[in-house]
Amino acid sequence: MINFIEGKIDIGEKNILTASNGDLKALAEEGLIEKRELSGGRIYYYVEAQADNMRFGVFISLRDKKINWLRLSWLDSPVKGWDDVSEEAMKDEYRLLSNFVEKTVGAPPNNKGNRKRTWRFKWGEVEVSYEPRAYQADIYMKPQ
Repeated sequence: MINFIEGKIDIGEKNILTASNGDLKALAEEGLIEKRELSGGRIYYYVEAQADNMRFGVFISLRDKKINWLRLSWLDSPVKGWDDVSEEAMKDEYRLLSNFVEKTVGAPPNNKGNRKRTWRFKWGEVEVSYEPRAYQADIYMKPQ
């Protein structure tokens, strides 16, 4: 379950708090999340989560051993590859994700931009944005 208001993602009996320095390594050792490595040795973590019948791949980026952000990518997106890509499909996905966050939070965004909507909380912020050059729409959870 994804809780934007509290900034956490439940994984079984445990959870990932966006604004904490929770021990992601221990969660990986328990098999609750995956530890992955990029070229150059950079580490990130991955887990799949569900909310409101939507499945998300959650990428956890670190900076100085602290959570920098969580990126939630919608796994059931109709855009599966370059053959499915269109600007209209990307905008539709952006609107769907924005509406999902607004419904889940129960409030409109604090800030509305052209390609970005932001909700602010005590722990940090939730941002829904899209990048036209990458044809990618995602939800970010960013601690303060």
